[in-house]
Amino acid sequence: MLRRCLLLSALGLIALDAAAQNATPDAVAALVTRIEQAVLSGDRASFMTLAAQNQSDGAEVFWRQMSPAPDQLVIKERERRQLPDGSRQLVLEMLTVRSDEGRVSTWVARIRPAPNTEEAARWQLLDLVQRSAITGLYRLSLDTTRQFAVSRLRLVAPDLELAMNAGTAFLATVSDGATALVLLGRGTMTFTPPDDAERTQLRLFSGNIRLQEEFDSALLRVNPAQIAPIVASSTFTPTPVSASDVRRALRLFEETVGRTLALDLNDLSRDRWSLIPPPDDIVAEVRTNRFGTLTYARVQSQLEDVTFFDRTAAKSVSSYASPQKLAARGRFYSEDDAVEYDVESIDLEADIDPGRSWIEGRTSLTLVTRVPVMSLTLKLAEPLAVRSLESDEFGRLILLRIPGQDSVLVKLPATVGPNQRVTLRVAYGGRLLPQALEPSVSADPQPLSEQDGVAFTPEPRHIYSTRSYWYPQSPVLDHATARLRISVPSEYRVVASGRPTGTSEPDAAAVVGPGRQRARTSYHFEADRPVPYLACVVSRFELVSENSVDLGTGASLSLVVQANNRQVSKARAVTQQATSMLRFYTSLLGDAPYPSLALAVSESDIPGGHGPAYAALIDQTLPTSRLVWKNDPVNFPDYPSYMLAHELAHQWWGQAVNGKNYHERWISEGFAQYFAALYAEHERGADTFAGILRRMQRSAIEVSAQGPIALGHRLGHIRSDSRVLRAILYNKSAMVLHMLRRLIGDQAFFDGLRRFYGEFRFRKAGTDDFRQAMERASGRNLESFMEAWIFGSSIPRLKVSRSASPTELSLTFEQLGPVMPVPVTVTIVYTDGSNEDVIVPVTEARVSRVMPLRGTLRDVKIDDDHAALATFQR
Repeated sequence: MLRRCLLLSALGLIALDAAAQNATPDAVAALVTRIEQAVLSGDRASFMTLAAQNQSDGAEVFWRQMSPAPDQLVIKERERRQLPDGSRQLVLEMLTVRSDEGRVSTWVARIRPAPNTEEAARWQLLDLVQRSAITGLYRLSLDTTRQFAVSRLRLVAPDLELAMNAGTAFLATVSDGATALVLLGRGTMTFTPPDDAERTQLRLFSGNIRLQEEFDSALLRVNPAQIAPIVASSTFTPTPVSASDVRRALRLFEETVGRTLALDLNDLSRDRWSLIPPPDDIVAEVRTNRFGTLTYARVQSQLEDVTFFDRTAAKSVSSYASPQKLAARGRFYSEDDAVEYDVESIDLEADIDPGRSWIEGRTSLTLVTRVPVMSLTLKLAEPLAVRSLESDEFGRLILLRIPGQDSVLVKLPATVGPNQRVTLRVAYGGRLLPQALEPSVSADPQPLSEQDGVAFTPEPRHIYSTRSYWYPQSPVLDHATARLRISVPSEYRVVASGRPTGTSEPDAAAVVGPGRQRARTSYHFEADRPVPYLACVVSRFELVSENSVDLGTGASLSLVVQANNRQVSKARAVTQQATSMLRFYTSLLGDAPYPSLALAVSESDIPGGHGPAYAALIDQTLPTSRLVWKNDPVNFPDYPSYMLAHELAHQWWGQAVNGKNYHERWISEGFAQYFAALYAEHERGADTFAGILRRMQRSAIEVSAQGPIALGHRLGHIRSDSRVLRAILYNKSAMVLHMLRRLIGDQAFFDGLRRFYGEFRFRKAGTDDFRQAMERASGRNLESFMEAWIFGSSIPRLKVSRSASPTELSLTFEQLGPVMPVPVTVTIVYTDGSNEDVIVPVTEARVSRVMPLRGTLRDVKIDDDHAALATFQR
């Protein structure tokens, strides 16, 4: 009996499979079309005929969702899969539109050929289940049938006021009321950030710490609940519609409304779809007479909820937390607080064609949720199209792109609780230009001379790293383990974030995007220790050396050096230098965070470098370069190996330990800069070290007024002067570390560094964490020191008075401005030619010190070692 049942079941499966084979490929699409037609016509009876008998529960749920009939329905089949029982599974993505409100949903349908019918191509629904949905999408349009005269308008947001005594207005409305307001007329915009650093940036931008500008038009985006107070605070009077005003209002609306709160629905719709701002959020696009369009935004979901942006010049002028946000968030924060998940591991496959800058990628991200979530945000470069996005837990998911941004919004089918593991699989591809290195030096062109010979073109190298979003990733840097498999044409080699684990030749020539097939090689890497981001460099490299470096701690590190052809001889010398540097840094901190390092030596017209985890790239300048960089803050003529020392130090600072937010970037660049200076002292002695300090001191003092160290990458941004960034973030930060060392002593300083590194290895750290580590090591309160030097822009001015007797020297230091703790070296020069250095901590407004003399005094030098960030009046 059992055998007979199995036989009948097998025959049934065969019959179903035969029917499926007889069905034409368009038969499934025809079923989707019938669903669409039935819904749009509101014909329930017709729709229910598409469902198999006794299988109508899912169809009923679907019909209730689609009733009443929408104005528009678009259904796209995203996936078709054969199931073991002969049925098929479809994943359908749908856009339903009622009036100007849209809803995107994903449904999973199970279908089979209809039995006992002459129409073998007809399929029917066995089940239909909603997987996820996104609501609250609107096609915003300006109501040009109504115009209002406006008087005594005053709109107030944190640190912003828009005032218009007389003008005209148009509204854009949704079902809940007006959500956008276009203003035309003469008004005044006033923006006054409260923070000194932000006022400095505003002064660099506008010439004043308080911006007050006339404007002739503005677009306001607010929640409908906020329109009523705006209208109530002024006079809105209906007035006859003016054709010229309509044209002006429409032009402004169409140019600006899609810049924020917009979503791209891909092939579901080519219309412009927008979200409604949450309550108390506001976006103001203000067209000023002097600066063009300025954008003010208050977005409470952001950790820095107030931003001020120059649209015309594409410059971020201000970004900070409002008093309300600051009270809730606290002064010291982590960017992780803005995301819903942590990345645990990454599995990345990428086919890269450097010649056409084309990438085809497949990335698996394993995430752990931090809070209950209904959606996730990923970063992926806007030029890269998402081919598919699936989850091991939920199947295919809805994704939406944000126009003009490198963001992908992923909708989950249900709320996922905290501490839950979710794996996302993303296939993507497109043309993505390589990332340009952030300039390590600024160079000026040198005029050609008659003696100039043939100029060499640098060998191209293609970098994809943290700023290019070349793979799906968290919106913030996130330490995670990873595996990478990167395929490139066989004439290229790859250096990447991870320990090399081998190469392989693909079974057949791969096709990467549109183009011809080419022989390729696949390079494999494994980052078994957490890295904050993934990077790769593709170029025509040659293997120079492969060694095991004894770090002197009982551990070793694998060092692989590759170079462009013309740089091979230089790379051999670089190998020896890198070995010495790695040993020195390990001796200071106790270990090396990563077990291997791939060093790539490439070529450029100016020096530069990049230091991702497990790897480093060093640009060697070509002898025919027509650029000079002698005036750059990080040009150290007596220390040509500076760039290598700086980039290798990033394995510890910037990779193993990273800043909690962009204000903490000095923990990466400043620490790496100081460690490079320490190695210069170790390798070349005190004179070279003093020369480096002298150049650092001079450059930092020159531009310190342009912003504090805590401003991070925004330093120099407004005037596009990267020298400011390097002078403050690199050099001033390194000098601050040196002054701290002199203030608390070598033993406490290096003990504190080791403890700080050990505690935050493979984690993010902040200035307050570093302060506490140093306080524990030194037993001293360092709040005033860190406050003055990391968050302040001042340089102390010290007046020095002295008197001497045959047996002692008396010095008095008086701070002429704000009191800033600064250690000052006093060099006592005796007539017998000997010197004595005494460090005087000037930590108060007036400090006096009496020093015994051990001989006949000849001279007293103040800050002769250039180790204090201060100016002196003697």
